[in-house]
Amino acid sequence: MRVKYSESIEYKALNRLKAIRGSVVLRKDFNDLGSYRQISRILKELIAEKKLVKIGAGIYAKAYLSKYSDIPLVKNGADSTLREALKRLGVAYEPGSAEKDYNEGKSTQVPVRNIVKLKSRCRRRIGYRNSELIFEKKINAK
Repeated sequence: MRVKYSESIEYKALNRLKAIRGSVVLRKDFNDLGSYRQISRILKELIAEKKLVKIGAGIYAKAYLSKYSDIPLVKNGADSTLREALKRLGVAYEPGSAEKDYNEGKSTQVPVRNIVKLKSRCRRRIGYRNSELIFEKKINAK
């Protein structure tokens, strides 16, 4: 017996992906659609189709294709998406000291790297291509 496409897990996953508002998608967003293996297969397909990119363990970001190359880019920019991933994981953080100094007018140097100071524990690597979220002073939590 063949399954209609509209009843397939792939179709349901695509609809779920469209329904998620932000640009960060967690693996647990798809848990009710099927088994662990089926979800893994669907996530792999979405990455191959360049609709998603992996930014961490169980963390994905919505993507689009670059006009100039065949490289998928993160929607809404990598830096804001990486911070959104921390919010989705429930990790409390604040901007790094360099960013804080710049925002308060204490420094004129614009912070280049995406550095955050954690307030709760996080032991993950979150990043995509050249952008990586750096935890200040290599401290996992305060």
